Amino acid sequence: MFKYNKEKHYVKLFCPQCNSNIEFLIPDSVFSKPHEHYPFTFRYIHGNPAHSVTLYFDKELNIRGKEFGDSLQLSNEIIENMFRDRKITQNDDSSKIIKTLFNTFTTIIDARVPKAEEIHYIVGKQLGDKFEGLFFSEEEEALLEEISRFWKRNGFGIIDELRFEPSRIIFNVYECFECSHLPNLGRPVCKLDEGFFTTLFEKKFGKEYEIKELECFATGNDHCQFQIKEVGRKVI
Repeated sequence: MFKYNKEKHYVKLFCPQCNSNIEFLIPDSVFSKPHEHYPFTFRYIHGNPAHSVTLYFDKELNIRGKEFGDSLQLSNEIIENMFRDRKITQNDDSSKIIKTLFNTFTTIIDARVPKAEEIHYIVGKQLGDKFEGLFFSEEEEALLEEISRFWKRNGFGIIDELRFEPSRIIFNVYECFECSHLPNLGRPVCKLDEGFFTTLFEKKFGKEYEIKELECFATGNDHCQFQIKEVGRKVI
């Protein structure tokens, strides 16, 4: 199965990794920007674990070839790009080194472990439990301010644009340690953050919380966005 609508930039094809048909639109920006060499490539990343299909376009914007890459190949490329963009020197502080180590391990786990997102969430909850004693605020707004300082100080990201609405709290994270090294995967991936924030809020306030990532760097945004909602009293 392979279909390509040149006018709408619509592609439908069979993915052997998914063992099913996939379909997607190629952004107009891919064709509007100049290309030095032909054929040029466009890579569509999808699935869980993430894998890719690469399309090759000629000057007339016809597809001249395609190939599929597995999740391990993709993870190797992500890691190579990460170290190319983030060179480590002896003068770097510990937060940059720890962030690089963490990114490398999580990228490999994502590639090799079918339930990687579930594992990241559990790890986040465990870390939230162990780190809970580092935070002392007794109100939600003050706790988020504490978390914001902690995140920035340790290189985890910049928490900004907090909005306190009647039924929820919204905030953005820039330069997120969990996903800012990733390409556009088409789905939110920051499960460790979700687990960490969930445990921390529930332990601090004795209530059940639902914390969900609404936007993610790995979906093409320049930030991640989280929603915090209180859902009831915690059952003891």
